[in-house]
Amino acid sequence: MSTHQTAKTQFITSPHSNTRFAYRRLGTSHGIPLLILTHFRGVMDTFDPLLVNTLSQSRSLILIDYAGVGLSSGTVATTVKQSADDILDFLHLIGEREIDLLGFSLGGFVAQLVTLNADSQKLRVRKLILTGTTPSYGTGIQASPNATEVGELGGTKDVDIEVFKTLFFPKSREGKIAVQQWWARINERGAATSGEEPATWLSQGYADAARGLMAQVGQVASWAGEETSKGVEGSFERLKGLGIPVLVANGHDDFMIPTVNSWVAQQQLPNAQLIVYPNSGHGFLFQYAALFAKHALLFLEA
Repeated sequence: MSTHQTAKTQFITSPHSNTRFAYRRLGTSHGIPLLILTHFRGVMDTFDPLLVNTLSQSRSLILIDYAGVGLSSGTVATTVKQSADDILDFLHLIGEREIDLLGFSLGGFVAQLVTLNADSQKLRVRKLILTGTTPSYGTGIQASPNATEVGELGGTKDVDIEVFKTLFFPKSREGKIAVQQWWARINERGAATSGEEPATWLSQGYADAARGLMAQVGQVASWAGEETSKGVEGSFERLKGLGIPVLVANGHDDFMIPTVNSWVAQQQLPNAQLIVYPNSGHGFLFQYAALFAKHALLFLEA
């Protein structure tokens, strides 16, 4: 069985946008697949292999690079709806009509709109997992009090471990250990294990003049705006009508997206449960990778 470190990248091209989507399939060959959508500037290669490999022991998984990100070609979306439309296009191309969906951070924004905007005749999202994320603009949703530092670190020219010591992990003994362990794990995949060179963070070194980075900044801004997140562009009010089972999870003190927003999401959803992990932040699902995977599998298999 392939692992995160060894799985081969596959490609499929959309006849609509000419985007060449890069994706990987691993895990079991049966059952409803779990599609994983990653965070701001993230690529498949930088999603935690401990989490992926634990999930794949009993689940069929699909990882993907967004259009214009990582190994995928095309143009990076400037709104969350555009990104969700890309994912819906991809799922149609590979013939999936029913999925479970896990979205982390920005991926959680996209996951909400994939679920809410999908044509029910073409795709059913059975269960949804929202991690370290938030609904769009709405009553009770809070902006990060650390917005300036989040912007500076998140938009840095060269992404390295120092960025995540603040953004993803708490400044505690446990957090310092967790970030080192996670950084080592995400660098396990490479040419020696997979036969493929690893993809870099979006706009690493500003090699694209930071165009991809700024496009994703636009996604975040539109999601947080009252006027730009209405109707099919946003999620807040529509979550009330989403009856599928949803697992919402976050760390105790999320530096990037206030943890209270996870509580607001759970309250807004009619069939949701919330887990908050102790002594952790935005990257709780990496700090508690094995435990979170067990919780996610319990939810998916219930």
